[in-house]
Amino acid sequence: MLKKLLHKRWLFFSVLFISLYLPFASSVNAERAPALNIDKAAVTWKHLSFKGKEFFAKLVVEIELMSPSKSELDGAFIPSPKGAPVAMTEFGALVIDTNIFVKSIFGKIELRKKAWFNPVSVSTMQYVRERRGFKDYEKTYRFTDKGVHRVARTPIDKNEIMQPPEKWSASYEEFYPYDSEKKDCANITAPISIIYLISALKVSDFEKPVTICVFNKKETVYLDIQKKPSEVLHVNHIEEKGEKVIHKDTSILAEVLSLDARSISSGLVIDDFTLVGLKGDLRIYIDRESQTPVQLRGNYKNFGEIKLNLRQVVYK
Repeated sequence: MLKKLLHKRWLFFSVLFISLYLPFASSVNAERAPALNIDKAAVTWKHLSFKGKEFFAKLVVEIELMSPSKSELDGAFIPSPKGAPVAMTEFGALVIDTNIFVKSIFGKIELRKKAWFNPVSVSTMQYVRERRGFKDYEKTYRFTDKGVHRVARTPIDKNEIMQPPEKWSASYEEFYPYDSEKKDCANITAPISIIYLISALKVSDFEKPVTICVFNKKETVYLDIQKKPSEVLHVNHIEEKGEKVIHKDTSILAEVLSLDARSISSGLVIDDFTLVGLKGDLRIYIDRESQTPVQLRGNYKNFGEIKLNLRQVVYK
């Protein structure tokens, strides 16, 4: 009798384990970063300006999209002691340069995120993160086939703080090899390039989750991008194209994309993934007519949710 009872309990816990674990495990292993059909011509903007505030903080974000010359590229890239650096292909390269100005109860901070990437695969060649105003640093990441090489610089005193980063004395290097689980990531991008990506694809492409591989500070992670129900959103911004300037002040039915980062190896949620300084429950709202981001939503540090609303867009 006792033997039968133990057997029944074993069956119960076995079924419970299978029902709880296997769906999660299959969702982690079955998804693979796809070969994206990116249309460079679909990106109609070259400058985006966002502004948002919460009771304790105000953020202004300026985003520039540029096509660098070959000489500019040659002078920008740092060498890597390991791996073959990701090189420019026949599709050329684009640069997305983002400046973030933060004013909070703790003072003023300026952040910069700059990425050189392939316009068709969004594979990143190099990525720079810079912070000025508090704990100043500049971190340059060179992407290779084996991992990411990082060179970090910091000022040693107040005199150096006033100098450009290349004049800072404290410098140290680190190499972050790709995990074995990274093998399904044909292309790895930087977080800031996602702004370009969602403009280059149709919103309908995200009806099912699109999983891309993103290098997040020290590791490569999966980023799941998925379409959510559309929402009515009030927009109030300036649109510029050549000499034509339009003030758009109206309500639109905006498309909504969610961004969820998770570990490649475990599938667990990544809490510190950031986009233009925002993290947590990340959302991007898109004008379905122009395919332009009109709002970026997420949490800034411990200040709570901030909505960055588009205030100016300059079209090509």
